[in-house]
Amino acid sequence: IPSDQRWLASAMKPWIDTELASRRSAIIQRRTQDAKFIRNQTVDQFNFDYNPTTRAIQKDYLKLHQRTLEGNIPHAVFVGNTGLGKTHLGRALGFAACQSGQSVLFTRASQIVNDLATAKAIHNMERELRKYRKPQLLIVDELGYVTMDTEAGNLFFQVISDRHDRGLGTIVTTNFAFGNWNQIFAAESTALVIVERLTANAEVFYLEGESYPQHQKRKGQNQKK
Repeated sequence: IPSDQRWLASAMKPWIDTELASRRSAIIQRRTQDAKFIRNQTVDQFNFDYNPTTRAIQKDYLKLHQRTLEGNIPHAVFVGNTGLGKTHLGRALGFAACQSGQSVLFTRASQIVNDLATAKAIHNMERELRKYRKPQLLIVDELGYVTMDTEAGNLFFQVISDRHDRGLGTIVTTNFAFGNWNQIFAAESTALVIVERLTANAEVFYLEGESYPQHQKRKGQNQKK
């Protein structure tokens, strides 16, 4: 390479690097906006030390998070009571997926059921199903807050089954242990198949014990003593 061309390439490199970084930042911003997280939460904002079960999952969770940053589509189920950080951990994986360029959608289980029921009533089912089976990663929050009758369970199953068959990523947070999912879905057979589909390729993280708000309250009381 002639010296003048080497000089030009060297002079252009900082500009090219800046331009590439700017484009990458714009892509991440767009992916994050499209994900509809409601609230952005990252892994460095999560306190794994506050609870024995969050400490226990930290190593496996961070490995999954790193693989997601590297472009692998995550599959995970977070099971535990309210306030233990399930939603935060799910969103943090979603943000990592956005950083690696994946398409992500965050929603609540009740929203999926409501949207599909409305779409079915107005004969617009296929379009609504596409919305939930299109993203590379779908994060379904709060499964179990609303019970599903037979029809709603079947609609939810279509989403989960389609995504499983297409090899797409699904993350679910729930307060219900798998053995109690027959309390969420009217048909026990539907509950069993959904559990099977969701856990086929997923890492399952169990959380229990003191919630983070309880930990913070107790910590504040101890500091006052």
